[in-house]
Amino acid sequence: MTRRGIFYSLNAMAKKSFTVDQTLFRAQTQKLVRQLKLDESTVVREQGGLLATLLAKMTPPFKTFPKMQGKPVYTTGGALGIGKAAVKKDFFRSIKLMGTEKQWNDKGMKAAIVRGDTDYLQKRLTYMKGSVKQGLRVRHYNNGIRDAQRNTRGRINTGTQPIVMMNSPLIKKGLDRALNNVGIAKASFAFVAMQLGRPKAPDWISKHFGNPITGRPSVSRNPARVRFTSSAKGLDVVSRKLKAIERFRMVAMVKRLESLVRADAKKAGFKTR
Repeated sequence: MTRRGIFYSLNAMAKKSFTVDQTLFRAQTQKLVRQLKLDESTVVREQGGLLATLLAKMTPPFKTFPKMQGKPVYTTGGALGIGKAAVKKDFFRSIKLMGTEKQWNDKGMKAAIVRGDTDYLQKRLTYMKGSVKQGLRVRHYNNGIRDAQRNTRGRINTGTQPIVMMNSPLIKKGLDRALNNVGIAKASFAFVAMQLGRPKAPDWISKHFGNPITGRPSVSRNPARVRFTSSAKGLDVVSRKLKAIERFRMVAMVKRLESLVRADAKKAGFKTR
């Protein structure tokens, strides 16, 4: 990249990624930065942090689609609860519980449940007309089976055939594991933003820092550039809004610089040459 700016890429899909290489230092902003005699790498670092913060805000979960305007924040009110509710709904959309032997009257079904005979149970369910479990596969729960049901967004597609799972403490552990992952997509941007000087993220987001999806941004001076990459399930929503987010940050940055022309750059917190 030969022009000054911010480089970032979003790996929004498991087998397909897209990259955006967008300069934020076009002629207008370059002129303003030079007029103010600001340190370009400091400005780029600040703007990179604001961009990453906004990307986190626009990444699900959220109660209603967030507005780009307002104080730079990583999330909006009620987002954690909305995220957990969506995950729990998805979880039980993908599996159905076999139930305990006490919930069945058929002696053959009772005995098969006690001995964990999934083959027998699946054969019986094949012909169990009127049951919501008719024709479904029967398996012992493990996270790998459920993960295979999820799409590149980390969600369960509408119409996905559920699997009947044998009762096991592993089911609750699997649900707890899924609920614990809420916020991981936001964390992929929030970590970058914090590395670029933005405030601490909420605990339910920051607890994911250190996960492979979070990486440190790189900052260079000549040319002035910030580079970061995000890779996590659930980035499809923000990826569709990427152009609008870029434009919003561009306009906001120009307004910021124009206001500094009318004020003292040092008082605004920028380093000057």
